Parts: sequence; structure tokens; C-alpha cells
Amino acid sequence: MSKFIPNLADETLPALVEALTESGQAVSIFDAEDNLRYANKTYQGMFLGNYDGPFTFAGITRHAHRNGLGVRIDDGDVEAFLARTLSRRRSLPRKSFETDLVDGRWFWIDQTILPNGWILSVGADITALKQNEKALRQAHEAALKASQTDLLTGLASRRHILEQLDGMLAEHEASGSKLCIAVIDIDHFKAINDGHGHDAGDTVLRHFADMYRERVRAQDMLGRMGGEEFLLILPGAGADDAFRIIDRIRDRFPPAWLVEDGIDLSYTFSAGITEALKGDDRSSILRRADRALYAAKGEGRNCTTISVAAE
Repeated sequence: MSKFIPNLADETLPALVEALTESGQAVSIFDAEDNLRYANKTYQGMFLGNYDGPFTFAGITRHAHRNGLGVRIDDGDVEAFLARTLSRRRSLPRKSFETDLVDGRWFWIDQTILPNGWILSVGADITALKQNEKALRQAHEAALKASQTDLLTGLASRRHILEQLDGMLAEHEASGSKLCIAVIDIDHFKAINDGHGHDAGDTVLRHFADMYRERVRAQDMLGRMGGEEFLLILPGAGADDAFRIIDRIRDRFPPAWLVEDGIDLSYTFSAGITEALKGDDRSSILRRADRALYAAKGEGRNCTTISVAAE
């Protein structure tokens, strides 16, 4: 059974409002016609500034937009924003949502429609939480990118390029679209390492990756399989198309500049091409491409061969 305490509301309400203001929460009350009836200092700082009316929701929103206050409107169209907001402002008796302000802060808004049709809104500053969320998301994205990237060359890692191959093979199987791959190997790479050092070998690998990035099509995917071996995925290309693409890359292939030795180091590469066949999986198509690469090595290197035979 509740106990009646005389004048409790008169004594407590001002203190409550002051406490909400000091806590950084934004409090506002709009009447049934959307006229502002109360706003604490936090709300006034967010939306009003030196505004002198009219104190309607629409008027306040337009004023805030003109003066760099209030919520961030992505497309800059305040009238479209008002049309969207007003149509659902009283759609639910209570709702909660997050919103970001022009000044970069974020607030979690609890909005309640009172029995007389007035709207009470209380906003809590969640900027720190959003910043932590952003930092966690960026860390996750960085970790994901690192797992998908070969650190030396900046190309797709072995795991990532093979995942891309699996996806392209599934698409090929479903649609019948053309697909080729090429396994590429830098010729006499051990001799480069032995003759000039491993730093020179790393320079050659990075140079090779840079040259390929400049010369392949936008849709092509190149990844480092390990050591001096690379996998090139060529969506929409038949074997002859793939041969021409690699031939174009090989044409006038520039040497790598070895800074410590002060020399231009010319090197070559061999490539084995195969076209995806119905029923291919990762293992079967890579085996054919490897056979083609070994054939290119056997023909004297610095050339491209095509394998079309099924297993």
C-alpha cells in the first residue's frame, strides 16, 4: 500500500529535471500539436541555440538544420527528413532509437506518448559506446583484411585466393559462364635469392605483384600461393583469352630495380593455363593448371602453355 507524502511532486520534480540535465541527458516534452512545452539545457544546446520560435517540432528541426545543430541528415534534405519523421512520429506508444548529431555525438532516445497525446523524449549520450563500437569494427576489419592479404606483396593470401576460386567454380557450375585460371611461377627464383640475397627475392616478388596489378583486368584476381608461385583467376575468359592476357602482361615486362645492388634485374615467368570444366573442383582444376605450368618449364620457361584435357 502506497503512502501519500504531501507536496512530493512539487519538491522532487525540479530536482529530477536538474539531475537529468547534469547527467547529460536531453529531455523534451511536446504537446499533442507538436509544440515544445519543455526542454532542458542539454536539449536546448542540441537543437535550439539562440532560436526564438516558433517552437514547433518542424520549426525547431529546420532551425537546427540551418544553423549546424541537431541530427545529421545524410542527404541534406530537411523537408524530406521531416516528411519521413512526422509520418511515424506517433506510430507507436513507445519506441527507442539511436541518432547521431551534426557535432559527432550519438544519443539513444526513449520516446513515450503520454495519455494526453504529449510526447516525452529522454536522450542518453552514447558517444563513447559508439566510438568503442567503431574501434572494434575497425579492428575486426583490419584483422579480416590481414588474414586475406599476403603481407609481402599485398596480394590475396593463399587461403583467400583459394576461397575466391571455390566461389568462382560454384558460379561457373551454376551458370556455365567461362572461367580460366593460370598458375604462374617466377623462373630461376632460387638463383635470384642465391645470387643477390633474399631481400632481392622479396623485391622481385613485390615488383611482379605490382606489374600484374597494373596489367590485368579489373575483374581478375591474383593471389600468392606461396614462395614464387601465384594463382590468377580470370572470370569470363576462355583459354585463348587467358593466353592473350598473360601474353600482354609478359610483353615488355620491365626489370626490377634492386636498390642495394644498384642494378635493374631482369627476370621471366612461366604460366600454365586451364579452363574450368563442368564438375571441376579446386583440386582438379589446379592439377591441370600445374601440369600446364610444368610443361611450360619443360619448354624452356618464359612461356605459357594451356592444358585442356580433363582428369
